[in-house]
Amino acid sequence: MDKLLRDIQSQTIDLCTFDLIPSYVNIPFYFYYGNDTNDFDFMPAKQLRKSFYTALMDFPILVGHLEADGSGHAKVVVDKDNLNIPEFLESQSSVHFRDLQAAQFSWDALPSGVNTVGAVTTADSSGIIKAANVHVVRLQDNSGIVLFISMAHYIADGVGYSTFVNRWAELCQWIRSASATTEKPACHCSFERSSLFDKLPEDRKALDDPTLELITSSGPLVRWLAWISPKSRATLLSKHFSFMSLVGHVFHIPASRLASLRASVQGYLSSDMRVSDNDILTALLAMAIAQSEAECKQDSASASYISSLASYLFPSMYTPASNFVTQVVIDMRPRLKGLSAAKYTGNSVITRCLANSMESLTSGINEQSLAPIAKSVRQLVNGVDPQYIGQFVDTLHKDPLCFMYPAAYGPSKATMMLSNQSRFPLYSADFGNGIPTWVSPIQTLFPKFSSIIPAHPLTGGHVVYICMTKQVMTKLLQNKFWMSTSDMLY
Repeated sequence: MDKLLRDIQSQTIDLCTFDLIPSYVNIPFYFYYGNDTNDFDFMPAKQLRKSFYTALMDFPILVGHLEADGSGHAKVVVDKDNLNIPEFLESQSSVHFRDLQAAQFSWDALPSGVNTVGAVTTADSSGIIKAANVHVVRLQDNSGIVLFISMAHYIADGVGYSTFVNRWAELCQWIRSASATTEKPACHCSFERSSLFDKLPEDRKALDDPTLELITSSGPLVRWLAWISPKSRATLLSKHFSFMSLVGHVFHIPASRLASLRASVQGYLSSDMRVSDNDILTALLAMAIAQSEAECKQDSASASYISSLASYLFPSMYTPASNFVTQVVIDMRPRLKGLSAAKYTGNSVITRCLANSMESLTSGINEQSLAPIAKSVRQLVNGVDPQYIGQFVDTLHKDPLCFMYPAAYGPSKATMMLSNQSRFPLYSADFGNGIPTWVSPIQTLFPKFSSIIPAHPLTGGHVVYICMTKQVMTKLLQNKFWMSTSDMLY
């Protein structure tokens, strides 16, 4: 770390609204590495730590302090004399890797305290928000390690997160190699938010009403949440989530099973309309979760006299919603010319909303009912072009405090957010002893959230993470079509 302290340069990196929208959440994953060859020098602690601090030299934004002015503007300040060094912990566990493997890497089998932070970017005991947290847990008899890596979402999106993890792994291999005198591998990443806005075209395309509502629905409470400090906001949201009885589960859908479903769905579409695995999964999740939410509403409305009185006093909480809104997270990199080539690591996603009538989603799931929903997903994704992105950006910039609007949107709506993370190169993170055996998010992130996460190259298929309230999750686990399509891992 001495070289980091000596050579790091002071700088200020201005954040943009795309960074602020997810600024209160972390990106936390567990990486499981098994020592299959009984290597005595398995992922050595000294080299892991040294390569981590070396990687920070290439990602100076991770040693900066988050500063916000309460008016919708924020920045990361890297002060050479007051660095915000990420947390890097190491510990020894009495749990053996084979026990984790036998439990299919269930969260229940993990040693206690592996994740040192949760889903929300709360401050540590010293009152500082860390941009990154790492915990290296060495398992019994040197059988493997669990590597917990969390990054504050205001720093980067999933692509930026993966870029850092793989850079760290690359440098660890370099440091461990016999040719340690060779020049350090080059790193070309951009943290400048202008890299994103420079790629926008001059012309614009109007936003659809559901998406417009997501990023323009204001109110005194949400504007107050945007005005208070990041630490206060995170504390409040963390407490709010803790009262919600959230439950997370991970499911696996074999490739052959999804291919068969897609072929059947394709039979109900015209020959010129081709749908992808992502379209099918999005449609399936939207229908299954919409049904689960609708059933919960029905149960709550008829549960008791008190519930009946509550439904009379607060009808919006118990009246079935007319529409279900699927918030589809879409990466801008392949849609803005030159953005991928710029190796931009900041937040580069937009959320476009798909509103379907609740009736169309809850009438029963089968290949025929999935077809029009999958078609609408394909059309929604295809419609996100540079002109659409430009209008999205312009709309956000009209109100600097709008970054908290999406967070306030979900609680009052029948909705879910879906992020397809399946292309994140998390299984490329080889520190010198092979790629991870398994990669998993933490148990609970935030409500009404689903993600398609990377599957191990040898496993294939699709891995889906879902976080819902206990009531909605109970209904989902009773959904016959969903449970026959997927296998619950943990």
